[in-house]
Amino acid sequence: MYFLVSLACALAAGALWFFFRDRKRLHFDILTIVFGSACLMWLVDCFATLIGEGVFLDFSDPQDGWIALYTFLGGLFLWLIISFILNNKEKAVKE
Repeated sequence: MYFLVSLACALAAGALWFFFRDRKRLHFDILTIVFGSACLMWLVDCFATLIGEGVFLDFSDPQDGWIALYTFLGGLFLWLIISFILNNKEKAVKE
């Protein structure tokens, strides 16, 4: 489930980046990179689970939903912090 959530987030962030690419201060490119890397990380985990247990996606573990939620919230938090830092740097350079 966490792979599917990170994939959906990466696709949504990519769509936001595509449609709002003229608004550079939003830094949707960073959001897309964050969720794209999380998706890649969980994809590697899914392949490791496939090799070890023979199952690519397993929905039987109830903690998968929490992991997916933490992945989503962590990605948003990281994006907000990086965007805040970059926007403050731009303001400092202009002054």
